[in-house]
Amino acid sequence: MSVNWKQWEGRTVDGRFPLQSYLGGSDHSAVFLTVRQSGAGASEKAAIKLIPADVAFAEQQLGRWNSARELAHPNLIRIHEAGRGEVDGTAVLYVVEEYAEENLSQILPERALTTEEARGMLPPVLRALQFLRDKGFIHGHIQPSNILAVGDQVKLSSDALSVPGEKSGGARSVDPYAPPEAATGEISSAADVWQLGMTLVEVLTLRLPAWDRTRSSAPPVPAVPEPFREIAERCLQVDAGKRWSVAEVSHCLEGKRPALKSTQPAMAVVGPVISGQEKASGKWPYWLGLAAVVAVVVFLMARPKPSNSPADIPSGETQPRAASENPQSAPAATQQKPKPSAAVSETAKAGGGAAEAGGDEKAAANADENGVVRRVLPQVSPSARRTIHGKIVVRVKAKVDAEGDVKAVKIESGRGSKYFNRVALAAARDWKFSPTRSGESGAREWKLQFAFSRGRTEASAARAKP
Repeated sequence: MSVNWKQWEGRTVDGRFPLQSYLGGSDHSAVFLTVRQSGAGASEKAAIKLIPADVAFAEQQLGRWNSARELAHPNLIRIHEAGRGEVDGTAVLYVVEEYAEENLSQILPERALTTEEARGMLPPVLRALQFLRDKGFIHGHIQPSNILAVGDQVKLSSDALSVPGEKSGGARSVDPYAPPEAATGEISSAADVWQLGMTLVEVLTLRLPAWDRTRSSAPPVPAVPEPFREIAERCLQVDAGKRWSVAEVSHCLEGKRPALKSTQPAMAVVGPVISGQEKASGKWPYWLGLAAVVAVVVFLMARPKPSNSPADIPSGETQPRAASENPQSAPAATQQKPKPSAAVSETAKAGGGAAEAGGDEKAAANADENGVVRRVLPQVSPSARRTIHGKIVVRVKAKVDAEGDVKAVKIESGRGSKYFNRVALAAARDWKFSPTRSGESGAREWKLQFAFSRGRTEASAARAKP
């Protein structure tokens, strides 16, 4: 099916789901940003995936989506509903799912993950995979673009699940993440383990293992730190029955020595992924409950990147890493809006020359040469600041009323992630400027610049020419 999906922006599916912005797609599917009514009646962001309704397996696909809808796990993308619809006379199947701010494939063009970040990424993925196995499902599409961040949680996509015994038709054999048995169309949970090994090597080295599929030998694993090298080697066994189970991967990650491989097929469920209290939370910024918060979600949240970098499709398909506009990021703990007094104190320490407003005359007297009465520095978490390499500059345009209060702000330019854009906007809203002078009229705007580095945050302002 050849469709210019982007032309569908502004249309509505099923009379309820507006196609707000095109997030990405392929010849046979597309994902759009949409909104849905939550249980409380409020509107919330969601992603809607569309595929042609005339495909031979349409009913089977709807059945899979509705089955996945019944699954509830903190590390799986929630599916809200699925059905049939029509767009511009074209019949489609649609699935509405939880909106993810960003996915792991958007990190890799810039840098590999550190070992701590890999340790933060793996446990939530393993928990989700074990849950799927317990419920009788196979993910079948483990790769960076399907490891997503929603708030402070790492989640796997859930819109392309399979069950053991299904046939893939061999199409997955062309996928670089696909296991050897994909060439025969065979689907088993051992495929998830193989794909996990391929993904682990890629996120640590920025390259998939070099492997000749015409040979029977396993792909060589590069020199990555332990225990990741051993995990990858055990996952990347050509014989599916010799691969580690999800539980064995988890035990190795915890420092427990997995038992010798039995003759039981790798697809069998071998106990829980993480025992006890799961070594603290499933949040990406925390590795096994320790104070180390330099984890992958921070980089989904705070990495320096172009503000118009693409976002991959939140689906289970093989996708390009750069499939859309509308960059997404994974925020860490919610940033609290700084109180003026606290922000003034911090700015003064940084040489910002802040002053509190106290009436028009006092404000005018306290304004600096650029008309700034109060400067507020963005509140940046230490973990986010550690992700900075060089300097991140975010420029904000602020519309100011006659009293000198900021009434509207927007990003003018910047290569920061959505996280740094957001904290810059939050700080800009609390700035104060000199009131309108006698005889002055017309709109007033200031251009603010925030420069983030590992050691400090700098802020400057200049009034925009009318």
